[in-house]
Amino acid sequence: MYLTKKQAADELQISVRTLEGLIKRGQLPAYKIGPQLVRIDRDDLRAFVEARPIQPERKEKTAPAGRICRYVPGQKVV
Repeated sequence: MYLTKKQAADELQISVRTLEGLIKRGQLPAYKIGPQLVRIDRDDLRAFVEARPIQPERKEKTAPAGRICRYVPGQKVV
């Protein structure tokens, strides 16, 4: 079964623009059916997802405990 770019982007939970970047870089195969008609094979989409490692969520950067960071205009920042 073939998916539109919108359907494939929805399945990956990314924007169509990001999906187009993946296609352009050759990371995700796509098939051009006509001058503007592009389709993505569902099997290729599954293979793409399975080949990607799961990355942990990023933690916010915070200042070390006990250190207060204050900016004063004109003061040298170290």
